[in-house]
Amino acid sequence: MEDTSTTPSEMRLSEVPGMPSPEMELTYSTAIPMNGNTFTENQEVRIGLNVPADCFVDLKRAYLKYKINNTGAAPVFLDPVIGGAAVIDNFRVIGGNGSLLEEVIHYNTMYAAMNSNKNVDVVSTVGHLYEGASKRPAKTELVATGTADLTGAGLTSITNAESRVITHRPQSAFFNADRYLPLGYTQGLSYVSMTLAQNTTAFITNSGTDAATYTISEVELHLPLLKPGPEFAGMFRSAMSSGVPIQIHSVGVQNTQQAIPSGTNGENTLTFSTRKRSVKSLMNVLRLNASITSSLANSVSGFVNCDITEYNYSVGGMRIPAQRIKVETTANGKDAGELLANQQLALGHYSSDLRGICSIDERHNADPKETYLQDAENTSKKSSKCQFSLDLESYNAAFAGRNLAGQGLPLVFHAQTGAGGIQNTGAVLADLYVIHDVVYVLSGDGIMTANS
Repeated sequence: MEDTSTTPSEMRLSEVPGMPSPEMELTYSTAIPMNGNTFTENQEVRIGLNVPADCFVDLKRAYLKYKINNTGAAPVFLDPVIGGAAVIDNFRVIGGNGSLLEEVIHYNTMYAAMNSNKNVDVVSTVGHLYEGASKRPAKTELVATGTADLTGAGLTSITNAESRVITHRPQSAFFNADRYLPLGYTQGLSYVSMTLAQNTTAFITNSGTDAATYTISEVELHLPLLKPGPEFAGMFRSAMSSGVPIQIHSVGVQNTQQAIPSGTNGENTLTFSTRKRSVKSLMNVLRLNASITSSLANSVSGFVNCDITEYNYSVGGMRIPAQRIKVETTANGKDAGELLANQQLALGHYSSDLRGICSIDERHNADPKETYLQDAENTSKKSSKCQFSLDLESYNAAFAGRNLAGQGLPLVFHAQTGAGGIQNTGAVLADLYVIHDVVYVLSGDGIMTANS
């Protein structure tokens, strides 16, 4: 029989039976910080989610807005891939009872890795208008270390005593849940927490003597609220009190890091810590230590490849895949097709012609490899967009990922570097982002928790 229900799929929460089709009233709310008005590097911004009773929140339609103010003596340039979103170092969501619902460490680098897999036209147009990304990120000549040459780079700049308004849609499990979140049925005040990045990490400058300084102000989180009629609200509360599980699925990201010391060459083995019960994929990016805290460098999205020629992972001693993923060495350089395929597979982009890599743009580069895969000897001049990723999902569904929750199952990254590897590039930090399933559970007493 044809389903004639008009209940939005986003409001069909878990196993709640017999819910009527709600009469929905859409309103908008603007949340502002609880702990001040102006913030600077290393400070925490707390934004309370003060949602009226019985309201649901469509967080997929929410957006964050704030003003970046240049308080230094010289112009600052925004990250070419994510613009002013680079000021968000850590991102957390805290439940009304103080429980941690989500935490993304080095959120800005995660977002840069995600954005690096978007089509260059998206980054240079929509990304530029929203966040101040570069108008031509594929052509941007940025450094990993050394003196920046920003001439003609197309970077967005903020001059002394000027500002730029940033509009950003949070990329997080909480803001990408597959159902409306019933925050109007929870106890206490949930809030979003953002820790701001250091000056030298958030921006790029032309000179090391012109240290960037900044503040952000006029912070607003815009929330679409959906208020059902009294019949639906009453039945929903009855379902909660009856013990019916209210479960909402989403996909989260966990950051885990390992350092690769300078002088390392040949075989590299990095052991990462994670205990997620459904890992969908792995996204691994490498950055030079010297670039992360340098105002002369592309600190957030300036990835390097360290002349890695092949890699795979192992879980509990089992290699995945059994045959290493290779970056083939040829007489003309390196062939990166297999590396790119696995990078796209890990993010679900492989079958979409609408996706791309923001560093690949033949309008500005004769050879796409020139900006996707930089040789080690070029990392002092340019940054790469390559990632050492792996798809671990059995099929496209919730909780079809690899179970790493068991004890004694270390996650290990195995990589072989060529002659020009880390020995030539200096110490490297590996940021492994574990993409995993998560379920938000609302109990009968209005307490929300996260299970992953």
